[in-house]
Amino acid sequence: MSVAERLAVAPELRDTTRWDRPRESDIPKDHIEEYRRRKMAVTAYLNGTSFATIKKNHGYAKSQIYRMLGRCLTARPNGTIYGFHALIPGVSIAPYRRKSPVNPELAAQTKGLAGAFMQLMAEHESLYRYVEKYALNSGGKSAATVAKAIRAEFLKKCAKVRAPNQYPFNTDDQGARALVRFIDRMREEHYATKNGNEDEGVGAFESPLTAQPSGAQQLRPFEEAEHDGHNGDFYFVIKTHGRRGEWIYTTPMRLWLLILIDRASRAILGYAYRLGSTNYPAISVMRSFVHAMTPWKPKILTLPHLAYKEGAGFPSGVAPRARGRMVDLVCFDGAKANTAKVTMRGLTTVLGATINYGRVRFPIARPFIERLNQTLETHGFRRLPIGFNPKGSKEERERALKAASEHAVTSDELDQMIDVMLANYNADPHEDLVNRSPNEYIRMWDSQTASPLRRIENPEELAQRLLRVEYIKTIRGGGESNRPPYIELWSARYTNDVLRKMTDSISKKVRIVVDVDGDIRLIRAYLRKGNKELALGILKAGPPWHLTPHTLEQRQMVRRANKLKKLVVKPGTDMMQTFKELRQREAQERKSATNQLVKAGRIAEPQMPSRERDAKARVAKSAWIKLR
Repeated sequence: MSVAERLAVAPELRDTTRWDRPRESDIPKDHIEEYRRRKMAVTAYLNGTSFATIKKNHGYAKSQIYRMLGRCLTARPNGTIYGFHALIPGVSIAPYRRKSPVNPELAAQTKGLAGAFMQLMAEHESLYRYVEKYALNSGGKSAATVAKAIRAEFLKKCAKVRAPNQYPFNTDDQGARALVRFIDRMREEHYATKNGNEDEGVGAFESPLTAQPSGAQQLRPFEEAEHDGHNGDFYFVIKTHGRRGEWIYTTPMRLWLLILIDRASRAILGYAYRLGSTNYPAISVMRSFVHAMTPWKPKILTLPHLAYKEGAGFPSGVAPRARGRMVDLVCFDGAKANTAKVTMRGLTTVLGATINYGRVRFPIARPFIERLNQTLETHGFRRLPIGFNPKGSKEERERALKAASEHAVTSDELDQMIDVMLANYNADPHEDLVNRSPNEYIRMWDSQTASPLRRIENPEELAQRLLRVEYIKTIRGGGESNRPPYIELWSARYTNDVLRKMTDSISKKVRIVVDVDGDIRLIRAYLRKGNKELALGILKAGPPWHLTPHTLEQRQMVRRANKLKKLVVKPGTDMMQTFKELRQREAQERKSATNQLVKAGRIAEPQMPSRERDAKARVAKSAWIKLR
């Protein structure tokens, strides 16, 4: 039915006073004028103004008016129309609808699933109604909590209408994350239009802070900081050594650059980056804070024409009193990595900072980091041969892809490029700082103020605590096999001489402490006894994780390959070395194998066990059985 026919059938639709309308204060400043012009043009048409007059006064042709009006009259899932919300530039009212089914022959998929969950809901109304029942009647519970509670029953209902090799059973997480996103979206649409009042949706399930900055001139360095992740507008190809020492190459890749910037001095305090086009995890967020806490040292540069400016660097390495300084307030957006427990615990408990989560899709609340990202793109990455403008032509991207293939770099050279570019930014003068550089401003402030500073004498130790996580695990063992007690964590069994003797403690709880960026073959364990804890010492992982030092991310990548049955480990061999050798062998034929090697990072050489030491470890220091 055309727009004119809809208005003829339902003339009450012409009454724009009944339409839902957004708060103009929520519309980005860049789009507010365009939104007002569209609104006046549509209103003028409904009031009987001719197309010629509208074209003259507002600049919109007949076809554009019909298109905008059609968007306004589009119905939401709950039956109400979008109204003036549809006129906001950049707003999508037609969600992506998947047409092709998910390939049932591929197991444990993670890619090519766009729209698969919505397709499932559209094809089976009973599943939609089941999720809707709990999503809209669960009080203030989060979407993740609701999804976890109904997931088991939801999968049972899916099993009645879907085969075991169909979506969601042929995916890695069986649709768990998609279910959380669907509940969030369902709530947003429901409460945003309840009773036709947009304001009722605000704070229905959460009340995000505005994160609006204080007057920057009234702040002291390290008092308020902003953090954000940005997908760099440049391609690069990384080269690494293969099995025989030859160079093997990745496909053109991009990276996420995570930056922590100080509001008062505009200084970049720390950074981290994540290879690949997928989003970044919470551990990458914590690495940027670790970089800010650890005293900076210039890298040894090997690339030609790459050099640090005079005064370049990061405050932790060039400003004496900035060493060991801790941030008081950190402003984030609502990304999952920023709201993760690891991030919240590390910043609030370890650093003692306050976290301010700003409103989603409103970058004006974090102006300094957004402006920095724009500066780095326009004056940094896009000026490289491998840089490109995302809104540019197809030819520009092809040029960047070709340049990336011709100028392959090693991981160390990529580190140098990023470090030099960000360190040099801290040496550039700013008009708002009276033509001082961020590093000069911090040094000037520290030399002229006597205000107390939150500092720590040993920043390296504090930085290590930021990458430390704790778990509560159960001691397992015994049974028919009479297996000695052990702790299971991330597919590995951990034990030591002390734990092996504690057969009477099976099924009791222990607290596990893990340095996720360290060697996770070794963890600390504490037996919980009421309000006290008994230290069990260091537990070591058993085969096949026992030979090669590795981090949590490396183990998760190898575990995934093993789960997909793409990795076969022989008894007595090491899982990490098997993964490395297999990917190096596959890299001769396909570059995606090199991608996985590079993303996994440097895999160390195995540490062969000492037979003499292991023999002593198997002998208990005290008798197992007391003889009478």
